[in-house]
Amino acid sequence: MMKLINARPSPFGRKVAIAMLEKGIPFEIQWDIPWHADTAVPAFNPLEQLPILVTPAGETVYESSYILEWLEHHFPQPSLLPASADDRLRVKFFQVLAVGVMDAIVRINFELARPEQCQSTNWIARQTRKISGGIAEIGRQIDGRPFAVGDALSLADLEVGSVLGHLDFLIDAIPVLGTVLKLEQGWRRLHPCLDGYVAGLESRPSFLAARREMVEINFAQVIGKA
Repeated sequence: MMKLINARPSPFGRKVAIAMLEKGIPFEIQWDIPWHADTAVPAFNPLEQLPILVTPAGETVYESSYILEWLEHHFPQPSLLPASADDRLRVKFFQVLAVGVMDAIVRINFELARPEQCQSTNWIARQTRKISGGIAEIGRQIDGRPFAVGDALSLADLEVGSVLGHLDFLIDAIPVLGTVLKLEQGWRRLHPCLDGYVAGLESRPSFLAARREMVEINFAQVIGKA
C-alpha cells in the first residue's frame, strides 16, 4: 500500500491526499512535523520537505505538484488533467498562482514567529501583497465557474482549492497570522465569486475526507535555539 508522509495542517499534503481519494488509490498516512528534531523526513527526502509519497516498492516521490503529476502518470484513471495541451497549460498556470500564494503565507508565518522587535514589516507587507494579488488573479481567471479549467475537476482545482480553503483554517487556527490574512475586507468579500467555488470543492467527499488539523509546532527549533 502507498504511504503518504504528511503534516496535519498542510495544504500541500492535502491536495495529494485529495488526488489519491479521487482516484481511489488506497494509502495510509504517517504524520510528521519536518521542523522538529524527531522528524523522519530526511530519511525520505533530501530537501526535508513534506509531503512524501512512499510506494510499496520503497520508491520515494516528493514535492506536492510533482507527486500529482506522478500519480497522473501511474494512475491515469480517472484523469485529473484536461485532454487538450492548452488546458493542461492552464492547469500549470493555476498551480503557479496557488503555490505562490501559499509560499507567501508560509514566509509570513515564520516571520511572525520571530521576536516582534526582529520582524520586518516591509517583508510582511510584500508577502501580503503577493497573497492579495494572487487571490485577485485567481478570482479574475475563475470568474464564477465551478471549476478552474474546463467543466470538470482537475489538478488546478486541487492546487487552488487547497490553498483558498486553507485561508479560513489559518485565520481561525493562528490568530496573529489571521490578522494578516484577513487582508482588507477579507478575501471572501473581496472576491465573492470564489466563495461558491471553494464551497463547491469543499463539499466533495475527497475534500471532506482530507480534513486539516492544527498541531503544535516548536518554532524555537526552526528560528532559534531550542
